[in-house]
Amino acid sequence: MRRGDPYRGWPLSHTDGVDDTYRDYREALRRRVCAVCLDSKDDGACGLASPADCAVEQHLPRIVEAVLDVRARRDDAYAAAIEARVCSHCSERDGLGLCQLRRDGRCALAVYLPLIVEAIEEVEARRDSGQA
Repeated sequence: MRRGDPYRGWPLSHTDGVDDTYRDYREALRRRVCAVCLDSKDDGACGLASPADCAVEQHLPRIVEAVLDVRARRDDAYAAAIEARVCSHCSERDGLGLCQLRRDGRCALAVYLPLIVEAIEEVEARRDSGQA
């Protein structure tokens, strides 16, 4: 059974200023990350109340920039780049800068980081080969 679009009904352009610059990344992330996300419904649709509830969607530009800057294929370097560029802007951090979601294994960024990196690299490979 083929799963549906996890963001069915959600616009590709997000109201917080994310534009079509990130469309290819968002589509690759849907295929690789949303397809296995624990928050998806049985029919493949996203189970979150809104795109803003998803750390990947909420921080997409910063995630892409961090991954593209690292490009070393070292997960620890990616994690450090994401923490510095994305987590430092996340509203889920407490007064000490710690994230309970990440500690509990509920942060999509932390859980799906390898898949996120693969999706972004997929888009870059297509662009480098002139297919995008």
